[in-house]
Amino acid sequence: MLSFFWVHSLKANNKYRVIIMTDMTHDDGNSLIRYLYYAPHFDLEALIITPQLPDYNHDDEAPWHKAQSILEAYQREELQLRKHHPDFPTYEALRKVTKKGRGALPIIWLTKERQFSGNIADRKVESSWGEIKFSDWIGEGNTPYGEPKDSGGSDFLLTIFDKKDDRPIFVQMWGGSITFVQALYRYRESRGQEKFEQLLHKLHIFNIHLQDITIDYLIDLDQVKSLNCLNMGETTATYEGERVAPGWFLFDHGHFWKYIKVMSDKEVKGHGPMSDLYDNGGEGDTPTFLYLLSAMRGLNNPLDPTQGSWGSMFHPLDAKFPKNYYATCKVEEEELIRWTSATSNSFKARLQWSVKEPNAVNHEPTAVLNGDSTADIVYLKARPGEKVTLNAFGSSDPDGDDITYHWFYYQRASNYLGEIKLTQTGKGIQSFSIPKDLGDSEIHIVLEVKDQGSPALVSYKRVIISNDHKK
Repeated sequence: MLSFFWVHSLKANNKYRVIIMTDMTHDDGNSLIRYLYYAPHFDLEALIITPQLPDYNHDDEAPWHKAQSILEAYQREELQLRKHHPDFPTYEALRKVTKKGRGALPIIWLTKERQFSGNIADRKVESSWGEIKFSDWIGEGNTPYGEPKDSGGSDFLLTIFDKKDDRPIFVQMWGGSITFVQALYRYRESRGQEKFEQLLHKLHIFNIHLQDITIDYLIDLDQVKSLNCLNMGETTATYEGERVAPGWFLFDHGHFWKYIKVMSDKEVKGHGPMSDLYDNGGEGDTPTFLYLLSAMRGLNNPLDPTQGSWGSMFHPLDAKFPKNYYATCKVEEEELIRWTSATSNSFKARLQWSVKEPNAVNHEPTAVLNGDSTADIVYLKARPGEKVTLNAFGSSDPDGDDITYHWFYYQRASNYLGEIKLTQTGKGIQSFSIPKDLGDSEIHIVLEVKDQGSPALVSYKRVIISNDHKK
């Protein structure tokens, strides 16, 4: 349940507090490039870079250099981008929060393979490793590589955890979970259980495929394996302590693969120094922040992953897991790819910021529902059989473009199992009757407002209708 205080603090700041954990493998660089075009909307607390097998060995500097080259390209675009939005962070500010983590562990489905030989994004990769056990990598002392388990990255995360800021922290787990888990371990040991539990309550972790075996600290890998939805190879749980649960924990078990092909490098290149670094490795980690971007555009509540968003839809895991654990298991891939036209157009429009002036690019329209122009979800109560009227009057486009309306019943996000028939879905006003068998269910109706600019951009308003038993 989203507390009033957290709703208030999200609105007051109007930015999302985020941590990015990345291994800078084949697709992470492209995700970072896209992320930086939306940087004004986030408070980036930390960008932690941890080498991960099979792509990189523990002492390989390539992941660090790859991230630095992207940040340096950003520096060359910084002044131009700030013409479009004054809150683009400085290059120095980004460098200040970019730190090295400690690695490397194999990606989770290769843990027991002991070796890898093959091509990864047009690069020949050969690597090998020994037995992987949680206690060898997290805790006191050194790793099997002879390096301290603590690192500059995990130490820096402690300073983030200590901040007097009650906003949720959205952790984007692109890779390198080992560094994040070591930071959690160290925080618990050095700050005590009470502060640790306060921190956990703020953490909202979005995993792309769980990454490495240290995530066992937060979710029982044997139980995950029993779901039969995630490729884990022969991985087994090796953590022997009591697991801890953050504010929420979700993982995409495979939908993210659709973002490996969602944009071609030819579509992106030619828009400045950052775009020239975009390659054909895809953007598998991009859904972790698309989830937040669509919340800014009115599609979803950022603290309710069941609603469906640009980052896909998540269902609660069964009773073996904490109640705030979610996954894309048994969710159709359509719940991610249905939005790709909107997300790709949004990125294409942002790319133009690097080469055009503000008055020469398209901007998102404003969606208004029953007079509400905020990004907040609208909650309505109505009696079964009652006629409800929704209107989009006041919706507009800042560039003066014509706009179109599209209303739809988001059935997969609703828990009402029947049909809701909407008529004149392309008009500015929509009326329909609440079904007589609504009971305690909820109905989700989404208004999409699209402009006629190039590329066409969208905003949303969602209304959730429930039974008014008091009427």
